[in-house]
Amino acid sequence: MVPFAFRACRSLTAVLVSAVFAWGAPAAAPAATPPVRAAAARSITLDPSRGAPSSRVGVHGYGFGNCTTAGLAPEPSPAEPAEIHVTWEGGGDNPSVVTADADGEFETDVTVPSDAAPGGYEVTALCTVNSKVRATADFRVTADTGPTALALDPAEGPVGSSVAATGSGFDGCTGDGGEAGAVTLTWDGSPLPDATAAEVPVDGGAFTAGFAVPSDADATDAAEHTVAATCAGYEQLSAEQRFTVTSAPVSQPEVKVDPASLPFGGGSATVSGSGFDCPEVALSWEGEQWDAVAPREDGTFDTEFDVAPDAAEASYTVRAECTDDPGVGAEAAFSVTGGAPVPPTPTPPGPTPPTPTPDPEPGPTPDPVPVGVVVGSGLLGAALLALAGYAFLGRRHHGPRWVHDHVSSRLRPAPAATDVAEPSETGPPTRSVRLEPHPDPGDQTLKEEDS
Repeated sequence: MVPFAFRACRSLTAVLVSAVFAWGAPAAAPAATPPVRAAAARSITLDPSRGAPSSRVGVHGYGFGNCTTAGLAPEPSPAEPAEIHVTWEGGGDNPSVVTADADGEFETDVTVPSDAAPGGYEVTALCTVNSKVRATADFRVTADTGPTALALDPAEGPVGSSVAATGSGFDGCTGDGGEAGAVTLTWDGSPLPDATAAEVPVDGGAFTAGFAVPSDADATDAAEHTVAATCAGYEQLSAEQRFTVTSAPVSQPEVKVDPASLPFGGGSATVSGSGFDCPEVALSWEGEQWDAVAPREDGTFDTEFDVAPDAAEASYTVRAECTDDPGVGAEAAFSVTGGAPVPPTPTPPGPTPPTPTPDPEPGPTPDPVPVGVVVGSGLLGAALLALAGYAFLGRRHHGPRWVHDHVSSRLRPAPAATDVAEPSETGPPTRSVRLEPHPDPGDQTLKEEDS
């Protein structure tokens, strides 16, 4: 029992002693330490972020408040700002020297080396007393470009007219990664919202874009305005040109008819008009109105009309005029060609020509004629020809030989008389033989001679 009690008393004594020390006099406060300035996020921005060799680049730094002569943990006394060197990649021998302000910011610029080849480069801002205080940014060098130019076609016009803008010398206008860049158009410094997008080829450097003259453009006294083309993201690459806004020309009404003529008998034609800035147009034919039409917003109209079938051959006037202002109008000529058909002149009656008898239609082929009939007919014809020849020859005058052979006479006592006479069908006999008795002279010979 006693040993156990002794040990318990000893333990209790130790606990009491510890409590006394724990609840004793309060400990002294630790010595105060100056606050440590937290390092801000450091960065630099470049303006522009790309450009041609020898171009100037603006550099803006942030978070360089710890770049001081005291280092990262300055003493309670103010520390002086340390130098910051801004260098081009590979060009540390000629840095741009600057110091940060109380907010840790700075501004400076660097020049793109004249021999820099197109591509990407780093621009670095480095604190000279602490190499850990630094920041970098990327810059893209574009191809060296010649002078930029901008041409407008036309260079003047009224409000709302269309204009084509053509640029050249924009070879350095490229996008990220060397892709084709873009050009924006402005009118007196304000963007042209209706301008067509213009992309600039990487190797071409030229572009064409279109826009309309703004509706609020001032046209008083032929006012001039500035149209500018600027590479998006690289504003230093730009060109501008002057544009003159003129008053809108007064449209002159015009009328035409298609076709311009029709032959006698009527038909349809189309009358068209332009330049009619009025709500309604009256159409007339030789001063008599036949229709009224409403022109479109651009002042044009088209309508058909019918030409009367009995319209005589002549030239007619088709007129179109505004109903609210008859003085605003125009005329066109229309012609009807060829008169009414003329009836043919009657021809006096004359001898009726014989009516040709049409050839009979071929009938059936007759039966063959017997050979005997053909031969008999031929012989009969020959006999008739022989009799006709005999009759003809028998009436001819006979010569002396025929008379001597066929005529003989014998004298008888009687008075002289004409015994033989040649008759004539149309008159007295043409020849006669007179016999006159004489004493016997002996033998007598008669000779007939043609008279």
